[in-house]
Amino acid sequence: MTLKFYLAPNIEKFTSLVEQSCGSVLLRLSDNFLRNLKDDEEAAKFLKQEADRCHGVEIHLTDTKDYFKFVNFMIGGCV
Repeated sequence: MTLKFYLAPNIEKFTSLVEQSCGSVLLRLSDNFLRNLKDDEEAAKFLKQEADRCHGVEIHLTDTKDYFKFVNFMIGGCV
């Protein structure tokens, strides 16, 4: 499942959501390479940089059980 953020998320809450997820949370980088946010601090830094610049940030969820948690986070304004 793919989700795209257009607002800068609250990084602390987003990181907690990533850590609690059942599957992997993959971040699509500008070169279309996917990096797992659970295992990669550099990917998390890239997420923050892109979100701060108001660029769309695309994530992919590998477990459908995580979908509603992330959508709920996004509907709440990413805060």
